[in-house]
Amino acid sequence: MDTQVKKTDKRIIPEVPLKNLETLWLQVGGTLCNLECTHCFISCGPKNDTIPMMTLAQVKERLEESKTLGVKDYYITGGEVFINPEIFEILALILDYGPLDVLTNGTQITAEKALRLRGIQDASNHPLRFRVSMENFEEAANDAIRGKGAYRKAVTGIQHLAETGFSPILTITRTWEEERDAEMEVQFIEFLRSNRVPQPKIKILPGFMLGQLAKNERGYNDEERVTQACFENFDITQLQCATSRMATGEGVYVCPILVDNPKARMGNNIEETLRPFPLSHSACYTCRVTGMTCKSST
Repeated sequence: MDTQVKKTDKRIIPEVPLKNLETLWLQVGGTLCNLECTHCFISCGPKNDTIPMMTLAQVKERLEESKTLGVKDYYITGGEVFINPEIFEILALILDYGPLDVLTNGTQITAEKALRLRGIQDASNHPLRFRVSMENFEEAANDAIRGKGAYRKAVTGIQHLAETGFSPILTITRTWEEERDAEMEVQFIEFLRSNRVPQPKIKILPGFMLGQLAKNERGYNDEERVTQACFENFDITQLQCATSRMATGEGVYVCPILVDNPKARMGNNIEETLRPFPLSHSACYTCRVTGMTCKSST
């Protein structure tokens, strides 16, 4: 298909059109998190309040707008969403509008909170799903990335969700060679089964050379950029940014990956972002070459 392009001094940058707005992400947790993962692409942590948590009123405003634009499903992320003091009210509100996937590190989910989540789900006609992020099924390997104690807290959170009838999807950033994906998937699925998750599923993500990963390993090099040639045999509208936007407490961005990049901020509200976006960031290259989507379906 013909690809819209934007010219620069050195090259031509492809632009991805907004085919239709199917998914709205909301950065409910801002950049505050109780963990400081060594690969976090936006360097979230206990002291990072660069992007504020969204209030219930802000979420309501974006939801009302999304309804008029035909959004079909919703995702919330952070930071850590369960740090937000209005999180349960936010969850119940979003479920009035459509299906909801919650991205969390799982460490804040107590038995009491899991029961409250069960009540919110039972009161809604839309599904409430959880994605719990971990790095390894072995405690030492996990905590080397996520911090001491993170493994046991996350496992406890997974167990509480499972006990109340949820089947959290385990989300892992790849720290091994891609050829080992099948082998690792078997072990992660067994890990979930051992923790009584009814329908065990995993999602493996590539690393984005941003934030802490860029600091601890490396950043992108000059060759890791999207070009027109990337889309000669690939429909550009398969990229996530052709069907979604990311709302924060400080405006609407093109996607969750670039939420702390000022150039990715497209407007104050969703209506202002209904236009093509130039794929000028190296993170766009990762999405293209890996076929990555932040959504739960792979």
